[in-house]
Amino acid sequence: MYKTTNIFKLHADILSDYKQFVGSFINISDEQIKKIVEEEIRTGRFWPDPLIQFNPSFEILGPANEFSGDGKLLHPDTAHIFKDYHLFKHQVEAIDLGNQYRDFIVTSGTGSGKSLTYLGTIFNYLLKSKQGKGMMGRSCS
Repeated sequence: MYKTTNIFKLHADILSDYKQFVGSFINISDEQIKKIVEEEIRTGRFWPDPLIQFNPSFEILGPANEFSGDGKLLHPDTAHIFKDYHLFKHQVEAIDLGNQYRDFIVTSGTGSGKSLTYLGTIFNYLLKSKQGKGMMGRSCS
């Protein structure tokens, strides 16, 4: 069962606690200044309005193994490397550009798979370029 949180109540509770905290160390002797400061605290002058953002829903194109294989976007061995990953559209597009030796920049939020775009491109290049044992055909022994 999902537990829900009322974010507006949470925001109000945090502000209430913060107002109490701020008020606890303000000691103003001048009544006129004290009245102005208390009013500014009461009206929220010292903190911004809440910012509520929703994570965008990235278009999933499918599991990485669907893009791995001879003649496909990724080398067949990448199916093992990225076996539990589903690729987003922006990841496929970025890797495709990398495969064409074109530059790309991916700017998106945390958890959107930016790292996979360059790791996928690098692993893909290394696997397609291997010629024997070890990286780039060099023996690791």
